[in-house]
Amino acid sequence: MTYVPDTPDAPQSQEPAAPPPGGLPKPPKKRRRWLVVAIIAAAVVAVILALPKLVGGNKNVNTPGVQSTYTVARGNLTVTLSGSGTLQPADSYTITSLISGDILTAPYEEGDIVEKDAVLYTVDSSDVTGSVEQAQNTVEQRQTAYEQALKDLENLKLKAGGDGIVAGLDVKVGDEVTAGQTIGVVRDSSTMVLKVMFQRDFAKTLSVGQSAVVYTDNEYEQYEGTITKISAIDTVVYDNVIGREVTIEVKNPGAFVQSQTANATINGFAGLVNGELEYKYEGYLTAPANGTVQKIAAAEGTRVTKGQVVVVLSSDTVNSQVQQAKNALEDAKLALQTQMDRVGEYTIKSPISGTIVQKDHKAGDKIESGTKLCTVFDLSYLTLVLNVDELDIKNIKPGQAVTITADAAPGVVYNGVVTKININGTTQNGVTSYPITIKIEETEGLLPGMNVDATIVVESLTDVLTVPVTAVVRNNFVLVRSPEADSQPAEPGAPAGFVYRKVTLGPSNDDAIVITEGLEEGDVVAVLDNTPSSYSMNPFMAGGGEGRPPEGGGPEGGGPRGEAQSTTVVIS
Repeated sequence: MTYVPDTPDAPQSQEPAAPPPGGLPKPPKKRRRWLVVAIIAAAVVAVILALPKLVGGNKNVNTPGVQSTYTVARGNLTVTLSGSGTLQPADSYTITSLISGDILTAPYEEGDIVEKDAVLYTVDSSDVTGSVEQAQNTVEQRQTAYEQALKDLENLKLKAGGDGIVAGLDVKVGDEVTAGQTIGVVRDSSTMVLKVMFQRDFAKTLSVGQSAVVYTDNEYEQYEGTITKISAIDTVVYDNVIGREVTIEVKNPGAFVQSQTANATINGFAGLVNGELEYKYEGYLTAPANGTVQKIAAAEGTRVTKGQVVVVLSSDTVNSQVQQAKNALEDAKLALQTQMDRVGEYTIKSPISGTIVQKDHKAGDKIESGTKLCTVFDLSYLTLVLNVDELDIKNIKPGQAVTITADAAPGVVYNGVVTKININGTTQNGVTSYPITIKIEETEGLLPGMNVDATIVVESLTDVLTVPVTAVVRNNFVLVRSPEADSQPAEPGAPAGFVYRKVTLGPSNDDAIVITEGLEEGDVVAVLDNTPSSYSMNPFMAGGGEGRPPEGGGPEGGGPRGEAQSTTVVIS
C-alpha cells in the first residue's frame, strides 16, 4: 500500500484578494495542521499492519524460515506404533502349600526343567490316612442303605410271582392300603400238581418226562400226567416201607380243585398213599407298606406272566426314606472326596511345564499352610504387554508383526507377533488405553524382567505422494514454488517465489506425510524451520493457539481432534 502525505498550501496570487467584510481572517494555527497529519499517519500504519491478516485469511501470518525445498515424488510410507515394556514368561506359577507338615521329598533344584504334573514335594500325610479309611467305610454303609431304600421303592410295584390269572383283586386306584394287606392273588389253575410216594426201588427206575396216570378217589376217570421231579430223599411211609416223592403235573379238566386228594399209577405201579392236588402257581399280592393304589396294571381275570406288574402303590414314607438315604450317601461321598483331596494336597505337583527359577524349601523342612515353596516359569517363549491409546487401538490386529530390541542385547532384533487385544481398557487423566499382548518365540539373550522396545508396523503404503511433515503449516497448507510468484508481489506471510496451497492429508510417520489432494508429482515445496507454525506432533500448536486445542473444525479452528497428529505414536 502506498502512503501519500498531505500536499502544502497553494501559493498566493499576485494581487491580494479583497478582504472580507469585517477585516482579514486570522492565519491558521500550525499546531492544528500537524495534529491532522498525525491522525492520518496512524491510520495508514494500522492498515499496513492489518493488511496481511486480511489478505492471508487463515494462513500463517508469520513468514516462516525456509530451511530447504523438497520436490514432491511418489514413494512408499510405513506407519508404525512403538513403545517400551518389560518381558514376562509365557506362564508362571508360585507354588504355595495348602497344608502343614514335614517335607519328605523335594527332588528338583533351581534351574531344573520339570514337566507338567511332576512331583515337586511330598509331605507327611499320616495324619489324614485314618480319616480317609473312616470316610470310605461310611460311604459303603450309606450305599447299602440307599440300595435297600430303592428296593423298598421297587417293592411298591406288586408283581406276579408266576404265570397265572389275576383273581381276588378288590382295590381300585386311590384306595388306601396298609402294610401286610392282601389285595389280590395270581393263580394258575389250568395245571395241577400232585405229589405221590412210590416205593423207593421203583422210584429209582423213573425219569423226568415219563408219563403217569392220575385219578381221584371219588371218580373213576383217569387223566394223563407227566413226571416233573423225582426226590432223592428216602421217607418211611408205613411198616418200614421206604418211599420217595414223585411230582406229577396234570392238565386241569375243570374238575380239580385245590387240596383235592388223588393218586397216580406209573407203568401199572400205584402210589403208596394218596396225595393232594395243588395249583401249579398261586401267589398273593401283599402291600409292603402303608400307601395308596396309584395304578392297576392288570385287571382281575387278566392272564399275566412271572414278573409282570399287577398293581402299583405309592408311599410318602418310602419316598422320604429313599431321598434321605440318597442325601446321606451324597454327603458321605463328599466327605470322602474332601479327605482324598487333602491327601492329594500332600503330593505337590507342578501345574505347568517349565523351569524352577526359585526354590524356597527343601526336604526335612517343616511347613505351614500358605508357605511359599517355589516358583516355576514357562520359558518356551516370552510375552510383552503394551498399553495402546484409544485413538490407535483400531490399527492393532492379532497376527501383526512386531520388532523387538533390548539394551541387554545390542544389535539384535527379535521378531514378535500380536496375539491378544484386551478390550477391558483403563482410563487415566481422561485417556483410555488398552493392553495388547505380544509373543516372542526366539528369545536367546532375553530374560523375563528385561526392558525392551517394540515397534509394530500398522500400515505400509506404496506409490503415494509424500512431503516432509515440516512442509505442512497450520490448517493443512503448504508453500509451493510458483514461477508466476517471482514477477508478482509476495503473498502475505509467504517467502518470495512461493504461494500457499491447501492440501488433503493422509497417513504419516515421524518424517513424512501422505498428500492425497492438492499437489502433483514434481511440485517443489518449502521445508520450514518454523516448527510451531508447521505441521507438528503437537496438535495444540497447529491451529489451537495458547497451548489449547482449537474449538470445532475448519480452517479457523484447526480441524477435529487428532487431525494434525502423526500416526506414529509412542505407547507404553
